Amino acid sequence: MPRRLGLPSVYLAAAVATAATTAVPLAMTPASGFALAPVASEPGRPYIVTARNRVAARELVGEVRWRVRRFYTAALPGFATFLTAGELAELRSDPRVRAVEPDRQIHPMTAAAPGRRPAMRTGGAGTTVYVVDSGVDVARPEFGDRAWHAFDATGGTGRDCSGHGTQVARTIAGRYSGVAPKARIASVRVLGCAGPGTLADVLAGLDWIRRHARGPAVASLSFDGADSPALSTAVRALAGSGLFTVVAADTSTCRVTPGGAAYSANAPHLAGAAARYLELHPAVHPSVLASWLKCTTTRGAIRQNPSGASSLHMHSGGQ
Repeated sequence: MPRRLGLPSVYLAAAVATAATTAVPLAMTPASGFALAPVASEPGRPYIVTARNRVAARELVGEVRWRVRRFYTAALPGFATFLTAGELAELRSDPRVRAVEPDRQIHPMTAAAPGRRPAMRTGGAGTTVYVVDSGVDVARPEFGDRAWHAFDATGGTGRDCSGHGTQVARTIAGRYSGVAPKARIASVRVLGCAGPGTLADVLAGLDWIRRHARGPAVASLSFDGADSPALSTAVRALAGSGLFTVVAADTSTCRVTPGGAAYSANAPHLAGAAARYLELHPAVHPSVLASWLKCTTTRGAIRQNPSGASSLHMHSGGQ
């Protein structure tokens, strides 16, 4: 894979290695710490298990009882597995477990267009936006040499076969219409060609980002799933590691968390605006950036504290 703007070509190799480590192969044995239970007579259903800490997660994954599909080591302490009704009850009563939730479909969301663009005179140069979506058509001329396939949780090549992720990337950093036309785009594919993806794959993508992302950077998540405890844990982990994270919301209002994450119907636009801000303040922590972004319920506005060096204004469509 060619180098892009000084970014090492090991991204592709890292993606392959990550896919191999997050998806637990059938050949692994109990001695390796990743064990699969014998085939149960009762059919199991897919679940996501969030442990109380990494030690507890590793202990649980190492037990032969669970048919582990993915083991998350960075974005959250937990794993994806198949459970029977009895195993589900057993895990929910285990003191090492914080939460167990069904694995489910995650659907892409269409972003609302803001009424105006950020007023900042920057383009996001020197920043990277991790587009967690259906992939990105990195060969589009408007991306130049700024976009690359970073990771594919679905086991593919990162190709965007639905177009959603490419549209999100164009909104964020397209040369002609993007909010931050100089930002780099790292494609993290977690959604399938039919549109939806799985929560397990989404978490694998965020796990990869947590281990490999370098700042200044932003993560853009234009899909549903805000009610998932595991996804919320992973988003907090990204913000805690220094990555401002923007998650799609299905309302016209915006919510910013003190830890450095935002939930907005204008998610791609806000991700681009954050990249533009980070060009001027590359060392700022997400929690500080979040404190400068204010959401109002009356107009759905996202406004930077005017005491900063520049002014950022974004409004929901029609306002």
